[in-house]
Order: sequence, then C-alpha cells, then structure tokens
Amino acid sequence: MIADRGDCSFVKKVRNMEDAGVALAIIVDNTNEEIEDIVMSDDGTGAGIRIPSVLVSKSDGQKLTDFMRTASQAELDQISVLIDFDMTRPDNRVEYDLWYSSSNDLALDFL
Repeated sequence: MIADRGDCSFVKKVRNMEDAGVALAIIVDNTNEEIEDIVMSDDGTGAGIRIPSVLVSKSDGQKLTDFMRTASQAELDQISVLIDFDMTRPDNRVEYDLWYSSSNDLALDFL
C-alpha cells in the first residue's frame, strides 16, 4: 500500500497500514528533500510492527501514484513490488546507532 507521509509519525502511519492488512508500507515523502538525509526513528510506539516499510522521495512516489491511477486492471493485476533493504558497508564493517529511553529498564540492562 502507498500512503502520503502527512503529519503523523512514520511509526503510526506504518502501524495503521499494518492494521488495515497491508503486507508492505510504502510511505511517500510530502516535501522535496534528500531521502538519504532523513533519519527514520521509532517514536516509542514501534514495538510489535511486523511489516516492512520504506520511505520514498516525493518525486518517486509521484511516479508510483500516477501509475496506480492510470493503470488498467490488467496492469494492476500484474504488479509485483521488490524492495531491497540494502545497507552498504564500503569498509566491510557494520555501523549502528543505539536509541533508547532512560525510562526503559530493558534497554538499560542491554547497554
């Protein structure tokens, strides 16, 4: 399913889409900005989400939504979505950030 980014958090949008029964959430950015510069983080309500999600640029999202609006039923019946969650490691190291809340005892135990 494709949805506009809008004003609610990314996590809430994905949870709403999951609750609606979709298998993959594609969120279209609502401003012209570099997607690579956006950090999508959990707003504290992301526990339990089971579907993959991706944020695409406004221009790429426009191409997707334009196609969906103008495609014939035969074309829509043949759509297959492949999304690659590729995280490049040019120096062959995995880099990560830990985000936690000081009020979460499990996170503090983990650290």
